[in-house]
Amino acid sequence: MWLNENGPSDDNIYRVLINPTTKHVEVTCVGLEKVDAQAEGVYRSTNLLPDWMQEKLAVLTMMSAEPPTKIVEGIGRRIDHDRYWVFC
Repeated sequence: MWLNENGPSDDNIYRVLINPTTKHVEVTCVGLEKVDAQAEGVYRSTNLLPDWMQEKLAVLTMMSAEPPTKIVEGIGRRIDHDRYWVFC
């Protein structure tokens, strides 16, 4: 699996997309334990996300969005200006 080299392979990873216009947040879970997804769905703002996800996004927003982006161990990875991977 390609994520083995760059992040956890057995845990869930959330793809978080923040719409730059509406600020709505789309959260999609990918991973082996997807059935246990805790935060999947569409939110009207990042303030409505679970606290643990808000904290991880706060860290990731401080990271550069310019490729190649780096993984923050135990937190996730900023993919570009509006997309993130959040590890849980």
